[in-house]
Amino acid sequence: MFGVLVPVYSQNPVTLVPDSVKPVTDTVPGSGSRRVAFYAQESYRADTLKPKVSNVTRIEDRVTYSAEDSLNFDLDLRKAYLYGNSHVSYQDIDLTADYIEIDFNINEVYATGLPDSTGKIQGIPHFKQGGETFDSKEIRYNFNTKKGFVKQVITEQEGGYLHSEKTKRLPGGVIDIKNAKYTTCDAPDPHYYVALTKAKVIPGHEIISGPAYLVVADIPLPIALPFGFFPNKQTHASGILIPEYGEEKNRGFFLRNGGYYFAINDYFDVSLRGDLFSNGTWGLRVGSNYRKRYRFNGNFNLRYYKNVKGDLDLGTYSANRDYSFQWSHSQDPKANPTQTFRASVNLSSSSFDRNQSYEAASYLTNTKQSSISFSKRWPASPFNFTASLNHSQNSRTRDINLNLPKMALNMNRIYPLRGKNSTGNKWYENLEFSYNATLDNKIKTIDTLLFTSEVFKNMQSGFKHTMPLSINFKPMKNMNISPRIQYTGMLYTKMIEKYYRYDLDTLNMTYNSTLVEDTIHGFKYAHAITPSVSISLNPKIYGMFIFTSPNSRIEAIRHVMSPTISFSYVPDVTGIMPQYYRTITDTISGRETRYSIFEREMYGTPTLPGKSGVVNFSLNNTLEMKVRSTKDTVNDVKKVKLLESLNFGTNYNIFKDSLRWAPVSFSGRSSIFNNKVHMTFSGSLDPYALNDSGTVINQAAWNVNHQLARLTRFNVSLDFSIKGGKGGGSKSESQTAQRNLGMGSMSGIPPEAGGNVAAQPAMEENDFSYFHVPWDLRIRYNFNYSKPRFESKVTQTLNFSGNVRLTDKWRIGGNSGWDFLKKSLTYTSLNISRDLHCWEMRISWIPIGYHQSYTFLINVKASILKDLKYQKRKSWYDR
Repeated sequence: MFGVLVPVYSQNPVTLVPDSVKPVTDTVPGSGSRRVAFYAQESYRADTLKPKVSNVTRIEDRVTYSAEDSLNFDLDLRKAYLYGNSHVSYQDIDLTADYIEIDFNINEVYATGLPDSTGKIQGIPHFKQGGETFDSKEIRYNFNTKKGFVKQVITEQEGGYLHSEKTKRLPGGVIDIKNAKYTTCDAPDPHYYVALTKAKVIPGHEIISGPAYLVVADIPLPIALPFGFFPNKQTHASGILIPEYGEEKNRGFFLRNGGYYFAINDYFDVSLRGDLFSNGTWGLRVGSNYRKRYRFNGNFNLRYYKNVKGDLDLGTYSANRDYSFQWSHSQDPKANPTQTFRASVNLSSSSFDRNQSYEAASYLTNTKQSSISFSKRWPASPFNFTASLNHSQNSRTRDINLNLPKMALNMNRIYPLRGKNSTGNKWYENLEFSYNATLDNKIKTIDTLLFTSEVFKNMQSGFKHTMPLSINFKPMKNMNISPRIQYTGMLYTKMIEKYYRYDLDTLNMTYNSTLVEDTIHGFKYAHAITPSVSISLNPKIYGMFIFTSPNSRIEAIRHVMSPTISFSYVPDVTGIMPQYYRTITDTISGRETRYSIFEREMYGTPTLPGKSGVVNFSLNNTLEMKVRSTKDTVNDVKKVKLLESLNFGTNYNIFKDSLRWAPVSFSGRSSIFNNKVHMTFSGSLDPYALNDSGTVINQAAWNVNHQLARLTRFNVSLDFSIKGGKGGGSKSESQTAQRNLGMGSMSGIPPEAGGNVAAQPAMEENDFSYFHVPWDLRIRYNFNYSKPRFESKVTQTLNFSGNVRLTDKWRIGGNSGWDFLKKSLTYTSLNISRDLHCWEMRISWIPIGYHQSYTFLINVKASILKDLKYQKRKSWYDR
């Protein structure tokens, strides 16, 4: 049933009568009042009856109401009674309940639930106004005064929930409550709450309470406050950041993370924090977030610490400083489609992570990179421009490399001989031209000299631009011929000059020669035009071995070889181009030394010292096997990759006077045991022998050591990963835990992962015959061998990590490794977590190594009450 109440400003009472249905009128038992009931879904019209009330309060808008079961009217009392999934709507207010009573005399509505056949209350009132919704036991609301009274209500307040026994709603949305609970737990019976004797809620601003105390698991704790203030704003506001306190063995008592937060505007904020320790150590931090919609967003953090150790009176005092700067900036793609600006900066002193970080991922990282880049492209043009500032550092060696700045202007290749409607079928239409220009400034230093003038003394600067013109021919399939001519120009700020200095040895009355190198500063431009031609041939060769036996599961093995042979030739342009190579002779020994005046510069020399001709050889291999399946009858054949790749490569320089063959490099990868073990390997073979001093000589290794080649480098990596367990099931969590900790399989591996369950004693179906717990394990092994001369060096690393989920709530994980040199475990950590619904518990333990520590933390998940936690930590400073 539904109806509409239209405001009719008359002293005569108004009832709603359907156009096509007559009302059924009877007397309400025990009262003598008439009741009008309608049992059809029709629209209603206003009908004027005999006045019963002298005055009717005006309402401002239409009231729409409906009921699924029945809708009854009492014409004498001017009330409507709605039964069964009833609904009343007035302006932005929506009210639903199983029972709603409307009093037209005072324009008031009352709603509550009704008991079902078992006596349980169903269809409790659900109130919605604008973005605010809540459920309650019963509600009374006046449309004119906009006041309401609610019993046993639960409202959501910006991530929190407010449970109230008695609630009075005032105009404007302000709420007065009594005997309330404030919590972030969404359970009907919250696991914890702050009990409020009385409070006032100002939507969108704050919740202010009188005396309050904390209750956990329905047990009041001896933690009380005379009053409470809970922010309830959607916007941010400035305020004090409360510090955490504690004690460390070496640095003493501390206050950490205290400071002030500045909410400058909707686009930008700043936080100032500080750390203070009783031994004199202190630190400052500045952080900021900024965002402009559809334009850009980012954040930065600057941290500075003074670390104090020892005691001044005992002579053990020492102090050092750490710094860290992080900046992240990204541009919205909608801001400008033709240009972008990005920044990702991570710069710190080498000892910062070791001294200030509590996270394993930070202090286990030895390298850091930074980049600030700008790019610009011009639509309908082949040109684009990029500029960047780059940084990389190694905290172990303390080396820092900088590019300040690096810029490039590129023109994509164009085809100048192609017309507008050309298809490129004519050979000359494939002539292509491009342009590339690069400017770079490189600095290599150590972190202690980073902010000093020493940084710029060894800076390398250079500019290089190239203009290649080339064409490609394909005389036959898999063959390419590419003639090319290129102009190269380089601009440097210095060059070198070498000469022999002769010093008199007064003892022996002889002269000794010393090779001296001088640096001459000043702009120097070098250029060259270099013609070249290259020819390449890259066929594919297929081999197949078919197993004809009907009992063989292997159907065939296929081998694919992809050899590549290429030859590149660069003629000698010494007599045509400027000469940048010098030859000096030691007059004492007669030894000649040939060098380039730009050999120390970043781009080298634009010309070669002579002609060049190199033949390159490479061979790529893949090996696959077709196997008949014993289970799948639809797809009875599957492919198995025996070798995903096996590659060889070398080259031969035909114009070199010695050592013409380059070392043979090889690499490969494969996955075995049903892709559970991934293997990669690579190495290098030198075909030449060594003399007694360890210098490579122009003699084959076979002639000297009876070896085909010397193995100078080899490494292999194995990555093994496996997981198993079913988890879940219909059993209770306690039963699952008993099963998990009890009767696992003999091998510890479930049948899906290859465990041998058949070898175990037979068990009943309800016994736990294998490990059901979801788990995963990963083992990584790396072997490196190096022998460039006579001495070999072997390094090995082994790392393993895994996770076990005992139940849906419990998780255990850890990682460790083995140091083969020290014969001990490397960094080891164990992590345990428990999901407590609205709380979470975490335990982190590092039992060995430099950063031995543990942390126990139990806290509320919601960020609004993030300070409601208990933390116990033993820092690695306390060793």
